[in-house]
Amino acid sequence: MERYKDNKYIYEQVEEQLTTNIKTGVWPVHSKLRDEIKLSGELGVSRGTLRKVIKSMVEKGLLTQLKGKGTFVTSSGFEQPLASRLVSFSESLEQMGIDYKTIIIKKQLINPGPKVSAFLDIDLGMEVFFIERVRLVENVPVVYLKNYVNPLDYPDMINDDFEKEKLFSLIENKYKHKIIWGRRVFKAIAALGEAAYNLGLDIGAPVMYLEQVAYTDENKPIEYSTVWINSEKFELVSEIQR
Repeated sequence: MERYKDNKYIYEQVEEQLTTNIKTGVWPVHSKLRDEIKLSGELGVSRGTLRKVIKSMVEKGLLTQLKGKGTFVTSSGFEQPLASRLVSFSESLEQMGIDYKTIIIKKQLINPGPKVSAFLDIDLGMEVFFIERVRLVENVPVVYLKNYVNPLDYPDMINDDFEKEKLFSLIENKYKHKIIWGRRVFKAIAALGEAAYNLGLDIGAPVMYLEQVAYTDENKPIEYSTVWINSEKFELVSEIQR
């Protein structure tokens, strides 16, 4: 028998209790909820009521459900898969149902220098397509990106609208180059210069920095990027097997 009473609906009272559990640390960030049968028994509610509450809390971003693994307490920041599959930050935001805005800083052909040329396996002095962007969530800058691609493979990319289109989607859907795998290297660094400015951070504030190379099925490097991540807003999450 359900033990919650007074004027509020039972599921509202249950949601209030579970939300309090999260806010007070009874359920820590990233902790897993007990299975449905045990939790509904502890709360004294039906499994149908519990499912309704969990669905509401998932929609509000307080909980997240991983297929075959259970329900987990969500971080107050945004999560990026660390080592599961090659998912862009825009794709991960969309998968979490988070609205974001893209601001284009630069979009042009440049001579990138020896480092980028080496990563893209192109001749030194060859121009590449360069795009510099910031992603904002609720008007707060969370990711600052620089992407480099070989313009010979994407002759019309200079005309693409990157405020509306995602780079990986354009590469795969418009230009028909399948991205198969990639390599990411993460570092913890201090925000300096343009990174601090574009993320709205103080000089020296901690940020996560990554370099990424994406490859086609022919092991051809197709895109190189450098990314600065506002570590106050983003967390890296890894699901691992033993």
